Amino acid sequence: MKNKDEEPKEYFERNSLLVIIVTAAALGLDWLAIDMLIDVNPWGSAVGIPGLTLTLQALWLIVNPFAVVYDDRFEIKQSLLYNKEFYYLDAKAIADKSAIALNLVYNDDDVESLPLLGMRGTHQPAFKARLSEKIKESLKNRDF
Repeated sequence: MKNKDEEPKEYFERNSLLVIIVTAAALGLDWLAIDMLIDVNPWGSAVGIPGLTLTLQALWLIVNPFAVVYDDRFEIKQSLLYNKEFYYLDAKAIADKSAIALNLVYNDDDVESLPLLGMRGTHQPAFKARLSEKIKESLKNRDF
C-alpha cells in the first residue's frame, strides 16, 4: 500500500515545443539509420545509436512531467540524465536568476542554480510561487 505522504501534490509540465523538436530529431535519425541499413551501409549502425538514444529521451520526456512538488520535497526531471530531488528542510530561500534558471539558497548560504529550461512558460511563475510558499512553511515549522 502506498503511503499518502508520498503522493505528489502538484505537477508542472514541459514545453510542448521542446518535446516536439526532440521527437522530430529522434525520428529523423531513426529514419536515416534504417535507410542506411537497408542499403547495407555500415554507417547506419553509427547513426542508429544516437537515434535510439534520442528516441528513449523523447519517450521519457513525453511520459514524465518537468517538476513534481510533494509535501516535503520537490523533483526536477529535466532530462533522462538530470533527475534530482530537493528537500525543503535544506533550503532557506528561492531567488530568481533568469527565465531559464532559478537559484536555491541553502541554510549554509550555498547557492545552487536549478535549470528551468524546458518547463512550460506559463507554469514557471506558479512553480516559483509554490516553492517559495513551501520553503516559508518549512522555515516556520523548523525546530532548529
